[in-house]
Amino acid sequence: MKKPSFLTAIIFVLTAALLSSCTFSEFFTHSVLEEPDGTEDQETTPTEPRTLTIARYSGEQISPYNSKSAANRGIVSLCYGALIKLDNSLNAVAQICESYEIIGNRAVFYLDESALFSDGSHITASDCVYSFARASAADSVYKNRFSVISEYEETDTFVFTVTFVSDSIFNVNLASIPIIKAGSDVKTIPVGSGPYVFNSDEGGMYLTANRYAAKAPETERIDLLAFGNSEELLYNVNYGNVHLAYADLSEGSSSFRGTVEIKDFTTNDLLFAVVNRNREYFASPDSVKGITYAFDRDGIVKSILSSSSRSVWYPFNPDWSVTKAADLNANIYSSTTAHDYFNSASLGISGTQRVWKDQPLELVILVNQESVIKTEIAGYIAQNLENFGFGAVVKTLPWDEMTAAVIEGDYDIFIGEMNLFPNMDITSVMQNELVLSARITENEDPETAYSEEFLAAVSDFYAGKTDMRSFLSVFQEELPFIPLYFSGGALAINRNISGTFSPGCFDLFSDPETWILEQ
Repeated sequence: MKKPSFLTAIIFVLTAALLSSCTFSEFFTHSVLEEPDGTEDQETTPTEPRTLTIARYSGEQISPYNSKSAANRGIVSLCYGALIKLDNSLNAVAQICESYEIIGNRAVFYLDESALFSDGSHITASDCVYSFARASAADSVYKNRFSVISEYEETDTFVFTVTFVSDSIFNVNLASIPIIKAGSDVKTIPVGSGPYVFNSDEGGMYLTANRYAAKAPETERIDLLAFGNSEELLYNVNYGNVHLAYADLSEGSSSFRGTVEIKDFTTNDLLFAVVNRNREYFASPDSVKGITYAFDRDGIVKSILSSSSRSVWYPFNPDWSVTKAADLNANIYSSTTAHDYFNSASLGISGTQRVWKDQPLELVILVNQESVIKTEIAGYIAQNLENFGFGAVVKTLPWDEMTAAVIEGDYDIFIGEMNLFPNMDITSVMQNELVLSARITENEDPETAYSEEFLAAVSDFYAGKTDMRSFLSVFQEELPFIPLYFSGGALAINRNISGTFSPGCFDLFSDPETWILEQ
């Protein structure tokens, strides 16, 4: 029913996301819990919850297509099913559909004819068309996926076909989009098919069991308690007013009481570095290889992020089944290898300083000043480079000024972040305007930024014609960007609270990928 070409669209829609530290003021940023002195007074004594309580973010309306916070997106997943869901290994599993098949660049979904919406009506392909059209709107958190989804149509009453711009065998993951009933009012509470249904009264928002769900939930009601900041929510989880909440670990761990269980997982948010290849001393591929071996990723994660994220030298989520099957080394940090590559690129040592054409090198590491964590990481990277004889200074700028500096090439290394699509396609990073600017000059064609060998390797990997190890051997030669780590997330569960719910209700949240932001 739509859309523009893949590379053109992706460059436009993702530039603003790259490097941005203006993320939601999400629940559970880094904080320290202070135990109260002496006996707790009445104000700190938790109330007895009547039902299961989970936290929502009060700064936005809960909506299947507009909620941006991970906390609210997790709640949405309880009320709205999708054609497929992603399992703990980030693989597609049929949900509303009974089965699906991949034919070239198309995915054909055969809907479960017994699947019902919460009003008792059948889910049909026309509902899927309606939902995908809404998900592709400019204000939808799923809109970027439609640079890869080119068409979608009702093939039969219970057959829905999605066409993609490429034949990646992982594109089916993009179909994890909430399905609502055709004609539902998206400005209020559209009809869905999840195990729960939204309700509200003078006491606030809550969920009730969907009697038409394929598998009825054990807990009849879930209260949604609203919080606007991390500190307030952290307190209420620790002191027993909230059973479950999403915990954002992208800025390190938070402090919880012993009664709180943390079920952590790896999000699809990749933090990476980009080397300015337009610098004469970084023109050699060996110089960039030296940089990637010089970064102590494990040190970054342990010292800055409290081991809450997953360090990587490859551009794929370490929890992905394809990554696990590749059985990759966890870390490639090596001072010997880095020195060898620097020397090979004529970045020699004079005394204690790394030089280029007999001149000491002073590298500028550019970072968005709004991000405290990225600034700390840039400082750590500067220390890494100083250990190899480079001079290094961290330069922080506001977002707009930083973007301009990257485009103008006024830096040596910049720190970026992007949420990868569920199909694990790294071309969203490769083809971003800011990343491309590190490889080409103003008058060069972006289509020639990467070698034909590398582009062929990318195509073959996503088409299933080559394995990850083979692809990574080519990736390490090209190094369009240098992966550093994938951010962590978690569910914080306080099980030590009595209430009128079954312990089995926590099985609802056993699939943490439902809480991963998939923008």
